[in-house]
Parts: sequence; C-alpha cells; structure tokens
Amino acid sequence: MKTTLLLLAIIIMAEAGTVRADPLSFGNVTALQNNGSTRVDLFSNPGSILIGPRITFLVDITGSLPTAGTDMLIVTYSQAGQPSITQGFQIPFFGTIPPPVTLVFSITPLASLQGTPVTLTLDLVNSFPDFTIPGGPGAGQRVNSYSYTFNVAAPVPEPATLSLLGLGITGLLAGHRKRRQTAKKPPRS
Repeated sequence: MKTTLLLLAIIIMAEAGTVRADPLSFGNVTALQNNGSTRVDLFSNPGSILIGPRITFLVDITGSLPTAGTDMLIVTYSQAGQPSITQGFQIPFFGTIPPPVTLVFSITPLASLQGTPVTLTLDLVNSFPDFTIPGGPGAGQRVNSYSYTFNVAAPVPEPATLSLLGLGITGLLAGHRKRRQTAKKPPRS
C-alpha cells in the first residue's frame, strides 16, 4: 500500500512539475492603411478594398516553442493575374525573439483603380492546428491554416494633384501657342 501511495505521489508531482507549452498559433491579421491610422480586421471584413501603393499587415504569434525548437510562418500572397509571392518567417524571430510577438510585413501590390482580388494565406509549418476561427459559423474551431480574401486598389490621385497637373499642362499649351504665333508673324522692317 505504501509503495502504491509513494508511486502515485511521484506521478502526481511529476505531472505537476511538467510545464505544458501552448502550441504556437497565429492571431487574426490586421491590415494598416493611411500610414497606420486605419486598421482593417481581415477576418471580420472579407472582401474589403485595401488601398495601395503599399499595404502593411500585423499578425500576432502566441504560444511556446519547446526548448531549442523552431517553427516557420509561411505567408502566401496571391493576387489575380500575378504570380503568388511566398515568404517564410523563422520563429523564434531573428534566432532569439520567442513568441508572443507581432510580425509586421508589407506588400506592394500591382493594383487597378477598380480593385483586384487577393488571397492571403498563413500557415505555421510545425504547428497543428495553428489558428482559431474568431467568429461566425465556425467560431472556436481550430484549423491548420487560414486564407483571407480582400481586394487591393491603386490610390486615386488627390484633387489638388490633378488641379496642379491640369494647370501645368495649360501653361505648356499656352507657351507653345504663343511661340507658334510669334513664328508665323512676318518680321518688321
């Protein structure tokens, strides 16, 4: 009996001393626009139009790595009519910064004024599952990767810029017309 109790006490103490690491996971992606003054939650706003010329994204990475363990976040940016761009980010970042951390990366899309469809897919290679669906019909469900859909559009020039361009063109045309009229007049004697 004493042996059984001693064995049971050793097992309980071993379990209590074991730290269970939370597996790595990534949080929802946020896009920054207008030099960071506007944030767009990509999960809650599928199909949003993000304005280029450069779009910055924030991704929260949480959880723990086992001792001397590593993982990699694979980000794939697929824009209609363009080849996909895939980039990997080693975790821990820069070899020493462990999670939790916020990854910041930027994309320079080739966009039209009307908007171009985009899919942004994130996947932690050595973690499964690595994303918890934050809301909607699958709320709380854990999945291996997640794809966000949105549109990118080229920025529309400001009215002041267009006005200056028009004024400059008008000035060039007026100068050209004046030179042409001067060239047609016969010289005075």
